[in-house]
Amino acid sequence: MKLRPNLPRGLAALRRLTQPPLAVERCELCTAPVPERHQHLVDPQSRRLLCACDACAILFDQGGVTRYRRIPRDVRELTGLVIPDALWNSLAIPIGLVFFFRSSVTKCVLAVYPSPGGPAEVSIDADTWNDLAALHSSLGTMPEDVEALLVNRMQGARQYFLVPIDECYRLSGMVRRHWTGMSGGDDLWDRMRQFFAGLKERALPEVSASYA
Repeated sequence: MKLRPNLPRGLAALRRLTQPPLAVERCELCTAPVPERHQHLVDPQSRRLLCACDACAILFDQGGVTRYRRIPRDVRELTGLVIPDALWNSLAIPIGLVFFFRSSVTKCVLAVYPSPGGPAEVSIDADTWNDLAALHSSLGTMPEDVEALLVNRMQGARQYFLVPIDECYRLSGMVRRHWTGMSGGDDLWDRMRQFFAGLKERALPEVSASYA
């Protein structure tokens, strides 16, 4: 695994989600106004996120060969997923909050975890990812660049979600912006609990069974 303490491309997405909101947000392709909850596109090369109206977003489906990829909006909680501690420890990720996604640029699975200084990245070797993917059928079909396995093992939690990649960068931005002291601070932990409670509330019923 290759550890890089700073992730400039990931920071581009993070900065996009932590900037103060505009009075009226607009589609970055056609400039049409968009509602507060709107669609996003991602540039896999730079990992830049763009706001998009529905009419523009639909032009960038996941199968097309385009610069941008349309980010899905569904959230799924993988209640049937259990990652054994031995496998988790073999990943050598220093904290229990991380997201995994398949990159079409690097041609590998990347694990990104937040920190007060910004997100850091670990490249996951193919054998290790195959061991993880074998634990749940949904992980083997995760689309590149736009969806991620979000893992929360902080403070004894064992939560696993398949989420849009922009939600992961929103969480990373939250950690970077609100971290205080050595442990993050009560305000950050409250925000994180609310974040995961919101994911759980939005999550679709799980339909894919665990392989185990």
